[in-house]
Amino acid sequence: MAPDAGLAEVSALVEARTGAAPAWARTDEERAALAASVDSLLDARVGMDEAVAIAFLNSPAIQADLEELGIARAAFLSAVLPPNPVLEVIRAARGNELEVEVSVSLLELLFWPQRVKAGEAGMDAAKAHAARRLADAAADVRVAYVDYVAARQALDLYEQAESAGEAAQLAAQAIYAAGNIARVDLDRQRQFAARMTAERMHAQGRIGPARQHLIAMLGLDERQAGRLQTLSRLPAPPGAMIDADLAAEAAVTGSFSIAAAEARLREVASRRGIRNVEALLGDVELIGEFERQGRWSEAYGLGFALPLDLGAAGRLRAGAEFRQAWSQLQQARLDSLTASRAAAMRAEGARELALFHRDVSLRISAEVFDGVVRDFNAMQIGMFDLLLARRDRVEAGRDYVQAVAEYWRARAELERYVRVADIPASRARAEPRQAPASASAPADHDHSHQHEGHVH
Repeated sequence: MAPDAGLAEVSALVEARTGAAPAWARTDEERAALAASVDSLLDARVGMDEAVAIAFLNSPAIQADLEELGIARAAFLSAVLPPNPVLEVIRAARGNELEVEVSVSLLELLFWPQRVKAGEAGMDAAKAHAARRLADAAADVRVAYVDYVAARQALDLYEQAESAGEAAQLAAQAIYAAGNIARVDLDRQRQFAARMTAERMHAQGRIGPARQHLIAMLGLDERQAGRLQTLSRLPAPPGAMIDADLAAEAAVTGSFSIAAAEARLREVASRRGIRNVEALLGDVELIGEFERQGRWSEAYGLGFALPLDLGAAGRLRAGAEFRQAWSQLQQARLDSLTASRAAAMRAEGARELALFHRDVSLRISAEVFDGVVRDFNAMQIGMFDLLLARRDRVEAGRDYVQAVAEYWRARAELERYVRVADIPASRARAEPRQAPASASAPADHDHSHQHEGHVH
């Protein structure tokens, strides 16, 4: 078997699921080549797909997972080769006597074809397990990426809100000094500014841990981490809907967990007959004995251990292992079905909410705030109404960012089981929600971070 047997198949499966192919480095030259590829990816801003590609090239954890293929290959080679003979050579301390004994396991020899089938199933299980772990790793990288970029977006939002709050506080102090507003209105403005500062500090405190977690997921060293630049914000969710039932059907068809459980069941079934015979007879040996006392003499025989329980314990174990493997397969099917459906439901709910905030909440909050500013400058409303509109504007931006982040997290969870692009489209593209006729459509969700101008 080739040294990288199994990697090409696993790589193709994982690339089809995640969009990136893993690389297995086993020499210094291969590791240097992968490091160069990582440096090339770090030359530009890193998106979610690029983050997965970097992790597949660079993460020590993923390299450790790929070594499981090497361990499985060794086990497969042991299964397909004939049983090892045992050779004993004994020479007397005195005289010219020489005794040679050769023995081989008769059961292993007879069940060699079954062991080959079991070894093949075991190798299939190892490849499916490796593919599942890589798909899980890709999902974990995406979630870490989303958490970091969402934290940066939240910080950007509250930094702008803090700046606007401080400017509004200075304006309120001037208005108060002129005697045009009450002290309570000034204090409310000070309270809002202090709250925005606290929110900014809270958002800032999340940046460092989120970045460190992403760096660990990507396997970056200090030099590489210093070069890491991500996108400044998460992309808006697509307009296409995700059908949870179709997602679940596709997930069950392409589940790596199910493939691993099926291979494990085949392996256990292939070994069951061997285990039952071994339980009754123990290890049956075919023995050849050759002795020289002046001339060679030969003797042949069989040796085996007869279990006192007549194999009852071994048969119980073989039966339990088979039933266990069968139950694990049923659970893998159930888990793939329900977990993929739940993730699709979460993604669809977050997608609809994010689009609602973008198309309705943000637009309305912008229009309301503009109107409130006009009325305040015309002295038709007081400072309290202005504060409420400003707070609502900030909260609308925060709600949008949170909904977008939740969509991408749920989508990453779904892609543990199925690539979203592979889910059949069962519905037409969702119609955008209608905002009030007077509200202008934003070109992007950046408007959630563009705070209002100064109030004069």
